[in-house]
Amino acid sequence: MAPAQIFSVIIPTLQRSRELPELVELCAVHPTVLEVIVVNNHPDPLDFGRENVRVLQQERNIYVNPAWNLGVREARAEYLAIINDDVLFDPALLDLAARAVTAPFTGLVGIDPLHMNRAESLPPKIRLASHHLICSGFGMFMCMPKSNYVPIPEEMKIWGGDDVLYMSQRWPNKVIMGPWIRSEVGTTSSDATFSPFLEHDGRICERYLRDEVGWRWWHRPEEWVLAIRRLRHRLAGRGGRVRHLDPAGGEQTPGTEVG
Repeated sequence: MAPAQIFSVIIPTLQRSRELPELVELCAVHPTVLEVIVVNNHPDPLDFGRENVRVLQQERNIYVNPAWNLGVREARAEYLAIINDDVLFDPALLDLAARAVTAPFTGLVGIDPLHMNRAESLPPKIRLASHHLICSGFGMFMCMPKSNYVPIPEEMKIWGGDDVLYMSQRWPNKVIMGPWIRSEVGTTSSDATFSPFLEHDGRICERYLRDEVGWRWWHRPEEWVLAIRRLRHRLAGRGGRVRHLDPAGGEQTPGTEVG
């Protein structure tokens, strides 16, 4: 059985996602959730009618990475669940995340984007994550101990926050596979008005990752695990192509899908 009321759920929003009310309700009533914190970056007020839902109203759009930092500062629970406002999922995902994130020697727990928008759930599986998943949607649903949260540099507004959190963990990260997850993916970030931030945030993130790579003991073993998975899938004849961020230089480089 999953532990009860361990999560502060943090959801930044610009109110562009029609999934937001259903997502907030799903989280607010879930047994693993202590509170839901909605960081409202839109001037129109929000009220979800739940005692355990707090809305942090902003006078202007502070953007997603600063909104994560703000939500974490306000969080009361021991663990965090940082979730995009355009995501819906099988409630069992929160149960699995609660069990995974409270296990010893665990860093960040995210989702496998290959299970996005499938019609139904598959048998659940939790395994070691690999950094290439960040570019595919791992950061849409991330859980971690609050004590493991590293504040994202405030000058990084939209992009790279999940990279910072991923690479900064003290223990290896894990990925949840199986439960259905539905999302339009990038409801807000796909807006062309946010494109100029990509290069700016990317440069800052690259500098940060250069400082971090090799610092955590698990970075190099993770590369070995990913290489083994790629080889296994090549031998099985079902390797595809993905793009992933090279933390040493920040370049987008081709990789092999590891399923």
